[in-house]
Amino acid sequence: MRRVRFGGVVGAKPCQVESEVRELEAAGIDFLHVEVMDGHFVPDLGGGPRFVAALRTTTELPIEVHLRIEQPDRYARAFIEAGADIVTVHLEARHEVQKTIELIRSMGCRCGLALNPITLLQKAFKYLPHIHFLLCLTANPGLRQPLLPETLRKVAQAKAHREAGNLVYEIEVEGGVTRESLPSVVIHGADRVILESRLLGERENDPLRELRAAAEEANMGG
Repeated sequence: MRRVRFGGVVGAKPCQVESEVRELEAAGIDFLHVEVMDGHFVPDLGGGPRFVAALRTTTELPIEVHLRIEQPDRYARAFIEAGADIVTVHLEARHEVQKTIELIRSMGCRCGLALNPITLLQKAFKYLPHIHFLLCLTANPGLRQPLLPETLRKVAQAKAHREAGNLVYEIEVEGGVTRESLPSVVIHGADRVILESRLLGERENDPLRELRAAAEEANMGG
């Protein structure tokens, strides 16, 4: 039975990065997820190589950098050199996707490809044999909104395509996931789930226990 891994978003308190990381480690998170935003591809600003470098000195957890920026090919190298273990770029950004994937992999870093909710999976088919992770956004980037149920069809399609093509990418889901929607996310095929900080703060002791149990039950049922 596959084990669903959970990522925690870090960077909400950039001046308190160490304490934020310790909270996520104590919660039992599997990896850290850094949102890098340029104010153009999405409305917000956030992240940067210096932040990732500081983060790298505070933890041994894997660091995934999600580049929500218009020109990820210009900055991917800097984030890898800063200590990122995974760099995820958007299909919709302004870059030559295959060349960016090759750059990331050539530096010994694992590569992810992100798709916005409205982007069809078919547009990513030619890149899927070359990536480690496919990040399906289940809410629109830069907006605080609940999970869009129709996006789970893409997750299921990604799982079916992987099995049919004997591919190896893992499927990641981010956007509006709640305790109630998690089982459906897992049943549709998610291997990795990005959790919002409010979910991790709902329980004082072992906040991930119920989420892991729900994921395991969904796996068995799915």
